[in-house]
Amino acid sequence: MTDKTLQALRAEIDQLDDELVRLLARRFAVTREVGRLKARAALPAVDADREAAQQQRHRQLAAASGLAPQLVAAVFRLVIEEVVREHRSV
Repeated sequence: MTDKTLQALRAEIDQLDDELVRLLARRFAVTREVGRLKARAALPAVDADREAAQQQRHRQLAAASGLAPQLVAAVFRLVIEEVVREHRSV
């Protein structure tokens, strides 16, 4: 592998990381709105049925994408914990 190849791959990783951060920001903007709607309707911050369905969906997406389901579950667990924290603060 040449230095140029390594640099090109690292540049691609950096672009993908940028995209991931932008997607997370968009996701949190939407979940903040969900939190506001839940607060106005006096709904609980956590919907256990929705979370269980999403966990199953994430496992299927991981498998279909050739990713370890445990990795995808861990990433989404962090995201969902933060979403719940935000919802409880509204």
